Amino acid sequence: MTGATGFIGAALVRRLLQVGASVRALARPSARADELAARGVEVVRGDLNDAEAVERAVTGAEVVYHTAAQVEGPGSRKDFIETNVGGTQRVFEACIRQGVRHVVHISSIAVYGLAQQGERINEDTPFDDSPAKRDSYAQSKIEADQYAVAIGRKTKLGVTILRPGIVYGPGRPLPTALLGLRLDKRHVVFGRHEQRFPLTYVENLVDAIELVGQGASGGLRQYIIIDDEHLTLGEYHAVREQVEKTPTRFFPGWPVMLTAIGVEVLMWLLPWGFGTRGVWRRHIRRALQDRWYDTRRIRQETGWAPKVPLREALEQTIRPKSPGHTDAARRI
Repeated sequence: MTGATGFIGAALVRRLLQVGASVRALARPSARADELAARGVEVVRGDLNDAEAVERAVTGAEVVYHTAAQVEGPGSRKDFIETNVGGTQRVFEACIRQGVRHVVHISSIAVYGLAQQGERINEDTPFDDSPAKRDSYAQSKIEADQYAVAIGRKTKLGVTILRPGIVYGPGRPLPTALLGLRLDKRHVVFGRHEQRFPLTYVENLVDAIELVGQGASGGLRQYIIIDDEHLTLGEYHAVREQVEKTPTRFFPGWPVMLTAIGVEVLMWLLPWGFGTRGVWRRHIRRALQDRWYDTRRIRQETGWAPKVPLREALEQTIRPKSPGHTDAARRI
């Protein structure tokens, strides 16, 4: 597998070891990689940009779980493309050469474009047709998925693509950038009570990964993974208030959009801001839009259903000074 030291990958490693699987991981030299080795994982030192290391990692494997990706942090658009698109290509090409049976590729609902208000998005919904207008992460995930879909359709390699929503859990709290601001003892939210909110608890996602990894491997399969496709911001904050004991105040989203427009104007006027027009507004529109993600396909074809309900998931996640606690925004 790739990404074994990341948030999703680490949770998947724990599960695979629990069920007695033999696990080999591609990982950069680090203390976390040493921990994997100490737990019985065979570690191949390297990263997605190292074609030889990728080849060694997949040799002899039956199923490859590709969870690695550059999600955030410093780096140019070219860096994101090289890691998320080029890295995915290297993994798939090596799997084809080595006769791997099945690749499970972890993607994101970020690949879908802006929908009509309240439109139901499913696995047949086209990818965003303007990836260059998206941020670097989203553009790279769209291009990586386009490649993975093509491989699944034209080769004998079994390809399953999973597209979770906002993935959270212990060590990765939900991003305040999407949920509003914590002001004193009150939570201020920009948005509407009835706006749907696509959450995926990490253990529920790992359940889905384990299910599809054990299932039939021929052809191409694509699944959206959302815990509750009907969950709204209002319902989420009602549960959050019970867990955190802090009230919520809702405000309309238009002030945020006006701020985004102002930032874009400023960026456009600055020499180094050239080419950023529309990105901020598009990102804010996505955050404020009511997007309905259809999860019927994975439920019907695999029997998957989220085992951990929202309240329990939040109780596990919202813990003061939890290990790895961060408010950094996570992409969807």
